[in-house]
Amino acid sequence: MEIKIHRGLDQIGGCITEIWTDSSRVFIDFGQNLPSNGKAATPEEDALMVADIIRNNEKEHQAVFYTHAHEDHVGLFRYIPLEQYIGEESKELLLIKYKTLLEGYEMAIEEEHQEKNYRTTKGLIDKLKAFKTWKRTALKESPCPITIGDIRVTPFFTCHSIYDAHMFLVEADGKRIWHTGDYRQHGYMGKGLFPMLRRYATDIDVLITEGTMLKRKDKCIHEYEVSRKMESVMQAFKYVFVLASATDIERLASIKVAAENANKPLCILSLFMKRTMEFFTERESSLSHGLFSFAPRCYTDKLYGKLKRRGFTMVVGTSQADRIKELLDKLPQEETLLIYSYWDGYYKNAEQVKANSKYKEFREMFYNVVDIHTSGHADKATIRKVIETVCPKEVICIHKEAGATM
Repeated sequence: MEIKIHRGLDQIGGCITEIWTDSSRVFIDFGQNLPSNGKAATPEEDALMVADIIRNNEKEHQAVFYTHAHEDHVGLFRYIPLEQYIGEESKELLLIKYKTLLEGYEMAIEEEHQEKNYRTTKGLIDKLKAFKTWKRTALKESPCPITIGDIRVTPFFTCHSIYDAHMFLVEADGKRIWHTGDYRQHGYMGKGLFPMLRRYATDIDVLITEGTMLKRKDKCIHEYEVSRKMESVMQAFKYVFVLASATDIERLASIKVAAENANKPLCILSLFMKRTMEFFTERESSLSHGLFSFAPRCYTDKLYGKLKRRGFTMVVGTSQADRIKELLDKLPQEETLLIYSYWDGYYKNAEQVKANSKYKEFREMFYNVVDIHTSGHADKATIRKVIETVCPKEVICIHKEAGATM
């Protein structure tokens, strides 16, 4: 069994790993490069790169496996001619996203560029529907392997800043590779990380682990602490906006609990966020004893008077900047707060701002701003503990900045 890291050894995101035998091969992730991480490429260049990788070293049995639904791991799926596998819930998240986009393009179909977007998005939905999936394994049950020729791939659920992330055990030729994908221990779903590794990640020849945080000094607090900090500042301001991801079930739970404890109604503006929250509630409410149960109010102008009197917590995204600006113009700025709950590099790092200025611009709409965040990735101490627990013969760190080491 051989391994080639096509991308990820010296950049965060855009990961592509190839593992093969004489007759079979699997890829783990085919990710889009993140802004300012890796070489920027046009869609045509991405398509050519994927075609070059796939036609080289072709085997009788081939497939692509995705660790989770972030674009820097799954974003090149549109160019893949092979069978593609992803977790059942990850597939549903992607379908929710693209179906929501499709509805927006459909409403503006008379515009030429929107018609093109509509056709493209419809094609992506059709491609996603063909993905093969696995179900997340119930607690105390062992996951079932998927066989691609003489390679066995077994998915293991893990905690990350998006719902339904997985690690993989890849077995062939008497060898065992453990690929972590992106992971962390400090989320609500992170407590099972080391029990899982001790039980299943045994006799590992090669550990391929993410290393996003290896060169960063960010302090990884637990999601419980994120929620506690949010609750504290929510009590000090009447109108609270929280900039957070619609696909991060754990951060949404932290915000929800903080809003409840601060006695503020939880509101949203985005149809996509409404749908992801409904999906999370359907899948996880009973399993989480209500932690992942969401029932936000969808903000409309009719609600404005009531919410202005009472106050609110509103979870928002940068795509809603225009609507937020309209609302801010009606509210007293001294009583209004933005909780920024993303990586601070998106607005502090000059290269990141140049590549995508929307986070910095969104922050600048607010007079009062506080950062409350914790990474979706393992810190250096957790990565070291993973390596010590697995005790592999060889370690490869990917999804890391150039020069980052243990």
